[in-house]
Amino acid sequence: MINYTIQRQQNPPYHAIPDFCQQGFFFNEGDHLQQQSNGAFHLLTALNQSTRQAEARCAFFLQPHRAVSPAAAPFGSIEFADSLPDPILDEFLRSLTEAAQSAGAPTLRLVNYPHCYAPKQADRLTDKLIEQGYQLVAADQNFFLSVANHSFESSIAPSQRRRLRKCRQAGFQFEHWQRPNPQEVVTFLQETRQQQGYLLTICPDRLVSLLQEFPEQFPVFVVSDGDIRAALTVAVRVRADILYNFMPASRPDYHRFSPMVMLTDGLFGYCQRQRIRLLDLGVSLDANRQPKPSLMRFKQKLGAQSSPKLVFEKAL
Repeated sequence: MINYTIQRQQNPPYHAIPDFCQQGFFFNEGDHLQQQSNGAFHLLTALNQSTRQAEARCAFFLQPHRAVSPAAAPFGSIEFADSLPDPILDEFLRSLTEAAQSAGAPTLRLVNYPHCYAPKQADRLTDKLIEQGYQLVAADQNFFLSVANHSFESSIAPSQRRRLRKCRQAGFQFEHWQRPNPQEVVTFLQETRQQQGYLLTICPDRLVSLLQEFPEQFPVFVVSDGDIRAALTVAVRVRADILYNFMPASRPDYHRFSPMVMLTDGLFGYCQRQRIRLLDLGVSLDANRQPKPSLMRFKQKLGAQSSPKLVFEKAL
């Protein structure tokens, strides 16, 4: 029988972080963890003693009134191999609770990855968290497209197909911006979102830093009308087979064209060429972080399915 050790580390240097047993989510990798919350975090791993690889991992960060996972990412929580034995997952969860409590946190908050990323593990984790006394405190609907061999245009609503053709007829072009100027990207996002009554959900300086430090993980895509950028998005290569449409924005004066449809079409084609199986379109929230029905309908007309994204808390 395989033996496991639950390892606890505080602010580990990159070289001391155990390798994960499989291709994992970028937001749980050491280089991303170290730029969240100034690099101060607690890391728990379930180490397979035979392979010396981690088969479960979770990093949490201390805030004034709680411990959270993550501190600055769309999700964190517990990532684990499907083959991890149930007793080890149970022990890992108990150790995580004890570690957060020992660090002085009165509450532990876990933001799970969308179910569509790993359905079997997500269901299993939900059941285990509830068994161990965690409370479900938030449940958002996360929208995604399963990337297959069919064309994007064939699976969208007729109204969106007309908008896509309108963009093409106007000569708009989609492209992967290979060497983006980070400050130009952020300025476009700030200005277009401000015109629509939204603020950036990330500090501008931090977004610039992410684009500079992780150009492969944060690709930028644009839809252009000649020399004018009509729409732009910063995406995230969460894993080799998952692309997250992280921060899309379009110019309000191009609303009649709906260039976001062409942008999504371009992302879908990019995923096909890169053999990415899932295009994550994210949650649909307004400026007050409340569900936005009009945005949900828009994504559904693009052929998107919904998947729960859950947040749990436990009083320690």
